[in-house]
Amino acid sequence: MTNAPMPAGLRTGRRAPHPARAVRCPHCGAAPGDRCTTRAGRTRVQRLDPCDARLAAWADRATATACCPTCQSAPGYACHNDGTASPVHDARYTEAKGKTA
Repeated sequence: MTNAPMPAGLRTGRRAPHPARAVRCPHCGAAPGDRCTTRAGRTRVQRLDPCDARLAAWADRATATACCPTCQSAPGYACHNDGTASPVHDARYTEAKGKTA
């Protein structure tokens, strides 16, 4: 039995950066593409996910730039479930990621 070569992405052990890193973080001031930092200015190592404020800013951008495949809301309109307001659907984040990548 022969072994298949390991893909380079698995070899490094790194995960893809969160798409919210495409916007500046309003909480810690991290530039687009940079990781969020602590109050002391150190890179966040325990939690690789962006600050909650950065996630919210990116969600606003997703709402402004992408149609929602789930509820069919147009750019600039909030997501809804049968006419009642709802948080931004995950599918809309995915759609926005394609537009900002």
